[in-house]
Amino acid sequence: MENLSIRYVFDRKHIATESKTGLLQIAVRLNKTVRKVLISTGIHLYKNQFSDKNGFTCKNHPNAAQITGKAKKIFNKIEAFCLSDECKNFESIKNWDKEYNTSYFVIDFIKSELRKKNICYGSMMYHKTLINQLDSFGKIKTFSDLTYKNISDFDFFLRKTIKESSTLNKRHTTFRYYIKQAIKMDLLKKDPYDMFDMPFRKGKDPIYLTENEISDILNYNSEIEKIQRVKDLFVFQIFTGMAYVDMTNFSKNDIIEVDGMKAIRSNREKTDQSFITLFLPEAEKIAEKYNYDLPKLSNQKYNDYLKVLGAGAEIKKNLTTHVARHTFATYLLNKDIPIETVSRAMGHSSIKMTQHYAKLLGRKVVADMKILLK
Repeated sequence: MENLSIRYVFDRKHIATESKTGLLQIAVRLNKTVRKVLISTGIHLYKNQFSDKNGFTCKNHPNAAQITGKAKKIFNKIEAFCLSDECKNFESIKNWDKEYNTSYFVIDFIKSELRKKNICYGSMMYHKTLINQLDSFGKIKTFSDLTYKNISDFDFFLRKTIKESSTLNKRHTTFRYYIKQAIKMDLLKKDPYDMFDMPFRKGKDPIYLTENEISDILNYNSEIEKIQRVKDLFVFQIFTGMAYVDMTNFSKNDIIEVDGMKAIRSNREKTDQSFITLFLPEAEKIAEKYNYDLPKLSNQKYNDYLKVLGAGAEIKKNLTTHVARHTFATYLLNKDIPIETVSRAMGHSSIKMTQHYAKLLGRKVVADMKILLK
């Protein structure tokens, strides 16, 4: 059901004090009307234990985290019910916990969870592709359809159009993420993937530029203004390691001073993981050229123009926004920067991601085999 707003309501009767508790409820209102349903969470708090931070946060209580978690779980269940086809009308919300079970639609659940996520456009499209494929498959509609057989059949369905095992693995991993979310919210009891053998994931080695190729890019100048701006953006990425979406959000406010040196400190848009890296002269020069307001263009256009840039600079590799980021990682490793530092500069959530670049360069193999030359 659409046109609903949901929020926490604490102490509606205004009786809570430092010594007397008030009830925490969840209000579901039909927009542009006075109609609303108040649902009890069963949580009673003193006045100083309630905070409206993030909708509701319990404080000054020995079990504050558990109480906050319980309230949010109830809130999520009510929201999921309201967005489902099980919510026939406004009156049915009163009996949400009696009607809500495995008949809830899987795609509706994924859509409701997706609305809560703060992810970039590219990742968003990947999740929407999963939704479209589930819709086309047609056998997994409600939670009761989440069986081992249907997961196996869905895998067979995906293999008709997906040839790369890494892509197939990621599609299943994405789907399983939502299934685990449903289990955490007590909407599903069993994970159908527990008995399913996930497709082997072997990704392609990332493409990066050598120092000679970086020089070719730096020395290339185009008479076309758009291509010259794209070159500046690409070089900025090479010497900052920023993902495309993080570069578009870059501003002078991201520059800090550490031990007398300029550095960039920010958070990755995709993972919200913090990163810090030295503001290298090549990147600073470009930032100053545009007065810290870098040119803006769509990700698709940027990648299209990068192909023109690569052809002009006679780079044989297929240039994409990701190539610049991969180049930054391998550039630092080649300069003997410790892998832990590279991981922090890249904003990786795990050092395992950074180790992939080290394996790609074969540095450990060469280092360990030096003994043969002694």
